[in-house]
Amino acid sequence: MSQPIIGITTFISSQGLTLPTTYIDAINDSDGVPMVLAKTLDSKKIKAQIDKIDALLLTGGNDIEPALFNEEPHQQLGEIEPGRDEYESGLIEHALSKGIPVLGICRGAQILNIHQGGTMYQDIYDQIDSKVNQHTQKAARDYLAHTVNIKDGSLLHKIVGETKIKTNTFHHQANKDVPDHFIISATSPDGVVEAVESTTHDFVMGLQWHPEGTYFNDDASKKIFHALVEAAQK
Repeated sequence: MSQPIIGITTFISSQGLTLPTTYIDAINDSDGVPMVLAKTLDSKKIKAQIDKIDALLLTGGNDIEPALFNEEPHQQLGEIEPGRDEYESGLIEHALSKGIPVLGICRGAQILNIHQGGTMYQDIYDQIDSKVNQHTQKAARDYLAHTVNIKDGSLLHKIVGETKIKTNTFHHQANKDVPDHFIISATSPDGVVEAVESTTHDFVMGLQWHPEGTYFNDDASKKIFHALVEAAQK
């Protein structure tokens, strides 16, 4: 069977397009073919990009424009990339229409949920009433910082084979409510949403942590990328 092509989004700034090599390394090691996707706001070109790939990987990055979920900017809102929000929304639209697997990581999990009608916290430390643990670790990116509890029977559970794992964590925003056709499939012990997934697609999932950063030292991270590539072969 031919190796599937996995389209990977980039970080976008005044410095241009950038992408940590950890995403590429994880796809390569999982026997997928990484293809870096360049931003365009031309809908036909976005569709053409999706037509060329077998799965979509939405990467991490800066904060999301709150106007997308009908909110004004919070005091702790960080740097945003409105053009990227629009571009990735177009990618998601065409990817879901085509029926290919979609994996969103950190920011990618949030834009996926927002696109489908969900909501999010602009700053978990200020907007969640209960005590929130540290979600922006000071340790190295490959360090597994906190526990994540996984919903039994979810796609994520089927992939990793466990209902409790440890992950890294680098965020101050997080998903809040999910649309009717999504479920919250994992949370951290303080209740912060750590994973969401579609119940109407075979493989559409968002993870708040960064499995690409722990790919080479964590079995669950490997299983997630292997599952994405395997789903892209179907």
